[in-house]
Amino acid sequence: IDRIQKDILALAQKEESYDVFICYKETDADGNRTQDSVIANDIYYQLKQEGFKVFYSAITLEGKLGSAYEPIIFAALNSAKVMLAIGTKPEYFNAVWVKNEWSRYLKLAKKDRSRLLIPCYRDMDAYELPEEFAHLQAQNMAKIGFITDIVRGIKKVIKAPFPKETVVKETIVKETNIVNTPASVVPLLKRAFLFLEDGEFTRADDFCEQVLNQDPENPQAYLVKLMVELEVNKPEQLSDEKESFEKNANYQKAVRFADDSFRTTLVGYIDYINTRNENERLQKAYETASSWLEENGSSSDYLRGAQLFDEIAGYKDSEAMAKKCREMAEAAENDEFLALAKAKMDENTIESCKEAIQFFLIIQGWKDTDEQLLLCQQKIDELEAQAEANRIENERLAKRNMIIAIVIAAIACAAIIFGAVFARIVSDDKYKEMLSLKESNKIVEAYALCQELHGYKDCNNIAEELRFIIFENAEALYLSGKAGEAADLLSRCHINDPGYDDIAQGNYTAAVRSGFTDIVIPDGVTSIGDSAFNDCRGLTSITIPNSVTSIGDGAFYRCWGLTSITIPNSVTSIGDSAFDGCSGLTSITIPDSVTSIGDYMFFDCESLANVIIPNGVTSIGDYAFYDCYNLTSITIPNSVTSIGDSAFDRCWDLTSITFDGTVAEWNAIAKGFFWNTYVPATKVVCTNGTVKLD
Repeated sequence: IDRIQKDILALAQKEESYDVFICYKETDADGNRTQDSVIANDIYYQLKQEGFKVFYSAITLEGKLGSAYEPIIFAALNSAKVMLAIGTKPEYFNAVWVKNEWSRYLKLAKKDRSRLLIPCYRDMDAYELPEEFAHLQAQNMAKIGFITDIVRGIKKVIKAPFPKETVVKETIVKETNIVNTPASVVPLLKRAFLFLEDGEFTRADDFCEQVLNQDPENPQAYLVKLMVELEVNKPEQLSDEKESFEKNANYQKAVRFADDSFRTTLVGYIDYINTRNENERLQKAYETASSWLEENGSSSDYLRGAQLFDEIAGYKDSEAMAKKCREMAEAAENDEFLALAKAKMDENTIESCKEAIQFFLIIQGWKDTDEQLLLCQQKIDELEAQAEANRIENERLAKRNMIIAIVIAAIACAAIIFGAVFARIVSDDKYKEMLSLKESNKIVEAYALCQELHGYKDCNNIAEELRFIIFENAEALYLSGKAGEAADLLSRCHINDPGYDDIAQGNYTAAVRSGFTDIVIPDGVTSIGDSAFNDCRGLTSITIPNSVTSIGDGAFYRCWGLTSITIPNSVTSIGDSAFDGCSGLTSITIPDSVTSIGDYMFFDCESLANVIIPNGVTSIGDYAFYDCYNLTSITIPNSVTSIGDSAFDRCWDLTSITFDGTVAEWNAIAKGFFWNTYVPATKVVCTNGTVKLD
């Protein structure tokens, strides 16, 4: 055991980091290679060609000792930024070791939002995926271009590491004197500098123009114009500027026409600003890295802190702090293994206890691990003994029950024969009566008898035929304005259809799910209630009259078939999650009367490419456009004063953002506003004003 432990620790310390972790089931119950393994193999080689470091157990663990698997897998899970969970059957996703890997990675991703888990499925429905994947964007591997989409998504998550920065030495800036200047313009320059001291920037600029009319290459005059532009009173105050001004046109002319001494002074301002800003950046990075050293953190937290300290190596005691982070990560990792092993042991099965022993062996000697090993083995012995006792008792009970069953069967057989003969006589009479009612077009009565004769001859098929006729009649009544009669017809036939019940009550507070694809809401309806058309996946078209003033929460939740919808100007409020999950929706017109975009309103509208937020909207809720990854541009009107958490999170294709109007400063921009978007700084445009984003 000592030798195995030393080998494991040595292996874990040498293990490299990975970009992508491929999670899949290698063999089926018969020990044959699964289709999942073949797919994983193809994906592995394609990702390798793209330059990614990929953990694929069939190759990565090839030639490794069985006892060395877990530390390698653990190290890979902690380092990978992306996990691909691959499966062609629901049971493969829930296989013991497959679920062990993706559930551990989900725990890491919950603490580190930079991680991404992508479920990849084929030959099964997305609804058969584990419930834990419900909030994730799954990929169908049968879709054309699947691997291209995967590579594209991975590249957006995995970026090049930040280059290491170096500390720049400070340069002392001295006040500029008016030297090497024609005598005729010296008084003008002196006046300009005096006006600067008094804060009269316009007059200082006027005197500079007079100097430049006589001496177009005067460096001091361009220095004054720079100070006017930055509203600085004295030259030495230039070093207090927040950002470098080396690209400023007046600064560049001053440097261009200055002598060596004056040029050194001018360049000194820039060096000082850059040095100060670099030191501030390093200090902020140091403080951020230190924040990952909180007590009771996870091993991934401490490793993240070590990585940040590595990025600023050479600043303060970053090397020592990185070492401390790794030591704490190792201790936290041992605690995680210990907790996992104890949890397995608490499941009280022979198989789970054997798994627990594997984990205990990895961290043998840590805390009470050795004691737990002995207890675990004792528990296995007890469980095996109990299992054998149960087997013997079950065999005894089975023999006894067999004898009893034979006696009861003999008695019941006679009763069944008599009952069957009597029931057949009765059923034949009712069957003939049902056919007569159907022939006489008494559909409701015939349908009731079909229900009573369920399973007899072809009654099930006839019942389905009659049920369809009843629905046609109910639909005809509804479309002719007789909604109450339609609901009464369905009620008499004991057919539960919430859509007709609500129509009879004069409102639209529940979904019409009886097969309609096109719906026209009659004029006079004033509201569409909460979850009114929830999960109407076949709905492709809906007309909303001008009488409607409100749309409730989740009104069109997961209406996959809707591609566009027009909301009339009469609507003043739209509830949260109104269009949540409308994956087919490509465009929508929001009226000027609406004042807010609610929480989750367009959550997971993956096809939404065009949306106009009208002027008058004052707030955009939490996760409003989350996962709208086909949205390429957005214009935010001047009326908006707050934007919620992760409003545009995972809008991967969002490349242009325009703040329309004058926006002085938003204090209400929440965390994750543009999380997982890739908008170049030059594409964040304010048409009239400034935007300050911390």
